[in-house]
Amino acid sequence: METCAGPHPLRLFLCRMQLCLALLLGPWRPGTAEEVILLDSKASQAELGWTALPSNGWEEISGVDEHDRPIRTYQVCNVLEPNQDNWLQTGWISRGRGQRIFVELQFTLRDCSSIPGAAGTCKETFNVYYLETEADLGRGRPRLGGSRPRKIDTIAADESFTQGDLGERKMKLNTEVREIGPLSRRGFHLAFQDVGACVALVSVRVYYKQCRATVRGLATFPATAAESAFSTLVEVAGTCVAHSEGEPGSPPRMHCGADGEWLVPVGRCSCSAGFQERGDFCEACPPGFYKVSPRRPLCSPCPEHSRALENASTFCVCQDSYARSPTDPPSASCTRPPSAPRDLQYSLSRSPLVLRLRWLPPADSGGRSDVTYSLLCLRCGREGPAGACEPCGPRVAFLPRQAGLRERAATLLHLRPGARYTVRVAALNGVSGPAAAAGTTYAQVTVSTGPGAPWEEDEIRRDRVEPQSVSLSWREPIPAGAPGANDTEYEIRYYEKGQSEQTYSMVKTGAPTVTVTNLKPATRYVFQIRAASPGPSWEAQSFNPSIEVQTLGEAASGSRDQSPAIVVTVVTISALLVLGSVMSVLAIWRRPCSYGKGGGDAHDEEELYFHFKVPTRRTFLDPQSCGDLLQAVHLFAKELDAKSVTLERSLGGGRFGELCCGCLQLPGRQELLVAVHMLRDSASDSQRLGFLAEALTLGQFDHSHIVRLEGVVTRGSTLMIVTEYMSHGALDGFLRRHEGQLVAGQLMGLLPGLASAMKYLSEMGYVHRGLAARHVLVSSDLVCKISGFGRGPRDRSEAVYTTMSGRSPALWAAPETLQFGHFSSASDVWSFGIIMWEVMAFGERPYWDMSGQDVIKAVEDGFRLPPPRNCPNLLHRLMLDCWQKDPGERPRFSQIHSILSKMVQDPEPPKCALTTCPRPPTPLADRAFSTFPSFGSVGAWLEALDLCRYKDSFAAAGYGSLEAVAEMTAQDLVSLGISLAEHREALLSGISALQARVLQLQGQGVQV
Repeated sequence: METCAGPHPLRLFLCRMQLCLALLLGPWRPGTAEEVILLDSKASQAELGWTALPSNGWEEISGVDEHDRPIRTYQVCNVLEPNQDNWLQTGWISRGRGQRIFVELQFTLRDCSSIPGAAGTCKETFNVYYLETEADLGRGRPRLGGSRPRKIDTIAADESFTQGDLGERKMKLNTEVREIGPLSRRGFHLAFQDVGACVALVSVRVYYKQCRATVRGLATFPATAAESAFSTLVEVAGTCVAHSEGEPGSPPRMHCGADGEWLVPVGRCSCSAGFQERGDFCEACPPGFYKVSPRRPLCSPCPEHSRALENASTFCVCQDSYARSPTDPPSASCTRPPSAPRDLQYSLSRSPLVLRLRWLPPADSGGRSDVTYSLLCLRCGREGPAGACEPCGPRVAFLPRQAGLRERAATLLHLRPGARYTVRVAALNGVSGPAAAAGTTYAQVTVSTGPGAPWEEDEIRRDRVEPQSVSLSWREPIPAGAPGANDTEYEIRYYEKGQSEQTYSMVKTGAPTVTVTNLKPATRYVFQIRAASPGPSWEAQSFNPSIEVQTLGEAASGSRDQSPAIVVTVVTISALLVLGSVMSVLAIWRRPCSYGKGGGDAHDEEELYFHFKVPTRRTFLDPQSCGDLLQAVHLFAKELDAKSVTLERSLGGGRFGELCCGCLQLPGRQELLVAVHMLRDSASDSQRLGFLAEALTLGQFDHSHIVRLEGVVTRGSTLMIVTEYMSHGALDGFLRRHEGQLVAGQLMGLLPGLASAMKYLSEMGYVHRGLAARHVLVSSDLVCKISGFGRGPRDRSEAVYTTMSGRSPALWAAPETLQFGHFSSASDVWSFGIIMWEVMAFGERPYWDMSGQDVIKAVEDGFRLPPPRNCPNLLHRLMLDCWQKDPGERPRFSQIHSILSKMVQDPEPPKCALTTCPRPPTPLADRAFSTFPSFGSVGAWLEALDLCRYKDSFAAAGYGSLEAVAEMTAQDLVSLGISLAEHREALLSGISALQARVLQLQGQGVQV
């Protein structure tokens, strides 16, 4: 082995140049991926011991680097001799786990033109080969053991040096990197072939790349060798760090790329309950903090009136005397039962005997908003301590209810006269125990019902019972000789058993006896008695418990001898009584929530002696007529626990806030995919009422083709409406996405269900007002369901409003709605006709690009939509029937449903398979266009768009007529220098309206 002190001048020159370059080079900077070194000649301080053939070719020399460490290099410079074939073979290199191997060469190369006399024999390239083997070939074997190596490349220098460079100490070191693979054997040899160059190998480095071990998303990923360049990414599963967890069955994953970089992270781990993320590990929540779920990123401070004394707490325990309701989340503050209601007051009405209570809320609500009230009634004797009282029993009625009151007022009915009552009002909330109503935190009043005494059933005597009369007597409530004893008056109410809610009769008497006549033979009657005695004020008592008396049967002859005149008289009087009862009820009927579409005027209550109950079918409860919407919602909708609703992803913004897709998990039921409508935190009071009104509306419907309400969440910080999830979204979008994939018969099959739903709504008295394909949702099994309740326009101004590019309600509204603001089931029929057209036209916009104002005037002028492509004639005729100008001439939904059902069972074969169906002979073009808005000039058109600033631009470009403007494109607008995107959009919308006018003039319509 020679060193740099060798005697040959050319070799000495080359040696010095190589060593200087190597010293200046220093360590090579690694790339971003981790490199696993298989061979580094610079790292070897001993002889490399590579095999050189022949022996006078490559030779090893030594030197030192900038740190005075020895390095080993190989050189060859037989440039003056022809036909050179010098080989240098490295030792055996184990490939380890690498398949794609990189070979980095650092070398210097002499410029042949700078060597005198070497023009014909000097070369400026050398070759690199490799040979895969399972083991070391050993040294001394000629030609790499006789095996044929594979050529990697012919290496040329980017820069070569000359004699002058050496004198000026210019360093021209070349670095080349080549790759080999994929490899299949355990290792390989490298070989370098010199064919006559003056070259020095300063460094040979062999390595493969791997993705370095890392922690990402709280998951550890091991070092992973990169695959060859021809393979796909290597998927590596990560392991969650301590105190963290991943999604069940779906561990976090990353992919190792061919260049040794981690790519495409999928999933992550989350710190377990009681731990929070801190860099690449999870730390325990300190005392005073908690984390209830892995889904929360950080620990939270304990809510008010709770504490966590240990590390890694998953919840905070309440302080003494505080608690949480079972429905409260762990993040809720601990609360306590409320104090007693304040300022309990009462008023007693004597005619009839009614006790009314009212009170103020407790001074301390316990920190909760779910305060309710419960009443306890105790009846005491006329004398004696209150301790002798007993529960009032089922006789006393409470309005609106005895327990669970949110109102701070109540009414007690059916009290006994001459008794003393103690009524306790207790305040409760979500943490009140089951015995709280009987506890000590209540307010109470004691009330005496005044003179009089109730009669028990056995104190009323049946003195005489005849076929048509009954005589009764009873004891006097005031002893004889007592003040007022002779002034007592009695009222007797009686009716046929089972008819108390329809009709009753009343008689009065001044004695404790009465004979009631004109009764029916063999009929059971119910009698009730009450006493009234004059004093400072006329005091009437409640009726006693009912007693029943059955009249005797008459002889057959007596029945036959009845005068026809008497029969006629009785029938006439009965009819008049019934008619009077109906009129009286209709005159005074009032309630906090009125049924039907409109509300009547309220009238003062007055006492009735005859009542008649008219049976009615179920009707729609209008939210606008309800005083307490929240209470009404709870009557029709199921209250859900907020913890049973899990939000998965956002579906966009809704009318009142975020619309999300989620899961509903109820006890004992399978998890259900739902849509969750949430009220935004910043919602106004009117938006909150609108949100509750929509929930109340949905809760009243139960039909297979109406979106089903699963429940509501009204207790908590966020109000939610939970409905079934309709995976295909709105019907118009669904049809556009599947245009051409559905035949006419399949499209028609979507309509009968919708007609059935509208028939159901119309029979309930509900008017949708916003019927359109965008308010029809499609489920995963392609069932269409009506939605969009409460989203229709409420008056004419809202129905007419539009923009030139917007989606106007006028496209679906009936003429009477647009002109007078009248909404009815007939106006819904008009809108349903538009829906049928949308379905058959695959969700195309009704009236194409016409503006709302153009549509209004066209419809008033008799224009109707033509049949879509492949539309059966019968179906289009049904559409035209729905679009009759006179609402009374339109079919009812029951008729529409029947017709559509028959069409689906026996559809009319399409007469127009490839073109649109034939139109009536009188097209729109045959009549004047004066009813459509027109503009006298381009300037007037721009002023209508509020873009008159562009008048000069249009004029300068030669757009002097509306016909020319109608042919403009978006590129034309850009060429005019209109840079604002919103201005271009407004202009394009106006151009579309002009183009639509041209289409209308070409007769694309039906006139009726």
